[in-house]
Amino acid sequence: MARAQKSRLFTLLLLLFLVCALLTVLAGPGHSYPPRQAVIYTNPVQPTEESVKTGEDIFLNYCAGCHGSRADGRGEQALNLSPKPQNLRNAPFVSYLSDHRIYTSIAGGVRGTSMPAFDLLIAAEKRWHVINYIRSLTADDRLNIPNSIARQQVAEDLKNPVPPAEESIASGRKLYMNYCANCHGPDADGAGVIAVNLSPVPRNLVVISSWGENPFIDYFSDARMYDSITNGVPGTSMLPWIGVFSDRQRWDIINYLRTQAGKRIEKIDFPVE
Repeated sequence: MARAQKSRLFTLLLLLFLVCALLTVLAGPGHSYPPRQAVIYTNPVQPTEESVKTGEDIFLNYCAGCHGSRADGRGEQALNLSPKPQNLRNAPFVSYLSDHRIYTSIAGGVRGTSMPAFDLLIAAEKRWHVINYIRSLTADDRLNIPNSIARQQVAEDLKNPVPPAEESIASGRKLYMNYCANCHGPDADGAGVIAVNLSPVPRNLVVISSWGENPFIDYFSDARMYDSITNGVPGTSMLPWIGVFSDRQRWDIINYLRTQAGKRIEKIDFPVE
């Protein structure tokens, strides 16, 4: 028995060696791996009638089941999903989204939500056609309610400079309960006392959509969280708090929310025996 095990181990090691050798040869002179695709932040496809029509056909085939045939978030599967699919006829919200953000949402999905990745189903150029179609739905909507409070520019690579110490978390909790819980709920699950009166409903920041996923908020960068609190989110009930919270207080709230999300994971984590 021991000899058979040694034989299998030797065979496995030999195969591993051969694979490594093959990869080394392929990577040598005369062969090069395809270069990584450059990140494109602005739609390179012109929004022609043909592009919009192509995007509509793709949308109806792949997206309408959740987002609805009118892209209003009322697809046949919408009632079964949490959080609900976005209403893409919400002009202020769609205009707030960058081309890059919509593209990456289509390609890689949105973690912590029911938006799956379509990277293998919708080719790169076709995603841009879908974006042209989505933007065409609100192109003639002139409703634009500007933020009357000064807007603060937030860098995409901004990182939280405040360590998540007990003092910061306690401060964030107090601020959250006083200003945010009425909408997002005391547990940050979107079930605030006035949530049912808001459209779209506030985000459930701690939802875990499936086994193995992290809470929704874990997929938000520090910069996106800070920008949402500071400048609000157009087309939603999320107001700008730039004139209410200091810079430090916004980071304290973010530290508190991330701590709450961590507790949600602990509640469902099975102990390892």
